[in-house]
Amino acid sequence: MISRAKQSGWTMAVLMLTAAAAHGASIDLGSASGPRGADVSITVTLHTMGAGVLGTQNRIEFDRATPIAADAFGVPDCEVNPVIHKDATGFRFLPIGCDPAVDCTAVRVLLLAFANLDPIPDGAVLYMCHIVIASDASFGPHVLINTETNASAVNGGDVATSGSNGVVTVESEPVATIDVGTGSGPPGSLVDVPVRLNLIGTPAAQVASVTNDIAFDVHTPVLEVDGEPACSVDPGLDKGASSFAFLPLGCTPGASCSGVRATIADSAEPTAIADGATLYDCQFAIAPGTPAGTAYALAASNGSATDVTGTALPVLTSDGAVEVVPPPPPPCVGDCNGDHLVVINELLIGVNIAIGREAVTACPVIDVNDDNRVTVDELIRAVNNALSGCPSH
Repeated sequence: MISRAKQSGWTMAVLMLTAAAAHGASIDLGSASGPRGADVSITVTLHTMGAGVLGTQNRIEFDRATPIAADAFGVPDCEVNPVIHKDATGFRFLPIGCDPAVDCTAVRVLLLAFANLDPIPDGAVLYMCHIVIASDASFGPHVLINTETNASAVNGGDVATSGSNGVVTVESEPVATIDVGTGSGPPGSLVDVPVRLNLIGTPAAQVASVTNDIAFDVHTPVLEVDGEPACSVDPGLDKGASSFAFLPLGCTPGASCSGVRATIADSAEPTAIADGATLYDCQFAIAPGTPAGTAYALAASNGSATDVTGTALPVLTSDGAVEVVPPPPPPCVGDCNGDHLVVINELLIGVNIAIGREAVTACPVIDVNDDNRVTVDELIRAVNNALSGCPSH
């Protein structure tokens, strides 16, 4: 006869196994993206849904365009998350005996430990695998199929387990870059910054329209004119449907705006933009009191383009900057050539202007009051600058 204590123990074990199965778990493959030839990584995550999971098993099936790579020893280039301390984890290529460089189509993973019986935390990364995208991989998504998902409870019981697939997206090669330029000026000034299109590859793509965002610093915002960004498309492009908007949409210029979005597009039949063409320029207002010697980044992002048929094209963006420089020294009366010195020949030019032998255009800086003539008081100021030096501020 079975004792009442043993019956109670078995009943408890059954209840524990049933509870583990009822909670369930999910082994979820991550996603990655990159161009042909790139080495990318995917992570695999466990969601316990309340179950106490001690170990897991799953199989990842891949196509030959996005295979899991092999390490120097010919085994899958995967690594268990050291934080979860499952040191007996194993990875194996399938089918058995396949060549990782030629015909392997899957990896089986057994994740466990013999010395560590702690459950895996909910949401923990289980492991990571490296994938080398083939040089001839087709552009677009390549699905990583997640099968054979199983999990074990802390007490050895099965945990009902599901899983989700992953995706490796092979990105098209960029055909152009949208390059934000650099401008410089002293505090309190306005600075023009051009944005150009540079084509990549041969034959050159027929880029007809582009869009990109530029994030700016509070010290160097895009100037606001009648509620709109002070940006203008290059008239030589004849892109009549171009537009500019502050970001985030609905922000208040001068208060909550942190960027600008530019869209350069045709209003009629699309035409290709030449390599190296200036797309547009924006005026940035350097705030008074901004310290000189500082460069504030203009971060470009969200670049997109279409060709003359309206087909989307992949593009890159590059950042620019607004550089704050010291204010220029004040004009020095009599310094005709701008070298911050007044010498004898410049004094003689001033005299010749005063007596009418030369026009004021020969040395405009000596005409202090801009009345288109040189008077004796202006000549005396020029002589003083020749004797004592030009003022530095």
